[in-house]
Amino acid sequence: MKNCFLIHGSFGNSNEHYFGWLKKELEELGYKVICPDFPIGVGIQNFDSWKKCLDKNKKFINSDTIFIGRSIAPIFIVKYCILNDIKIKSLYSVSGFNNAFIDNGEYDEVNKTFYLEDISKFKGLCENRICIISENDPYVKLNYLTEFAKNIDAKVLNIKNGGHFNTESGYTKFVKLLSLIKKYENL
Repeated sequence: MKNCFLIHGSFGNSNEHYFGWLKKELEELGYKVICPDFPIGVGIQNFDSWKKCLDKNKKFINSDTIFIGRSIAPIFIVKYCILNDIKIKSLYSVSGFNNAFIDNGEYDEVNKTFYLEDISKFKGLCENRICIISENDPYVKLNYLTEFAKNIDAKVLNIKNGGHFNTESGYTKFVKLLSLIKKYENL
């Protein structure tokens, strides 16, 4: 069985937005889907606390594993793979960024430990790198989204009016993301 990780964003959880729908869809395609709930909130959300949480499932991470992450999750995945020298098959980044401050004190505070100066090494650790972005993301400026994609040499899909790809933007299902997974994973 192939493994897939769904990683939520800051102040998020494993059942937010389209995650429950996507988990069910991927399980029907034969994936073991792991959706950890990471520590959230000022003072407890940081790279180290998330690393400890993901380490509990490290045995499921290998060169056939796919990761889907939104918001802060993609840079967490990139940093985790680089620091542990772990190869994975695919990263599907939804509104992913690195070194971006979004002018929101609590988010900037919890996100700052996830950033990594040089993320170019990730290219050699991940076969498929796909970034889904939107020009009207209300939280992360387009230049941060495109810079992240460029630095990991990812294919980019810019979805008009996608916002931050959350419930507020109408994303309780994410059909386009599922179709990308089917395409790149040859399903």
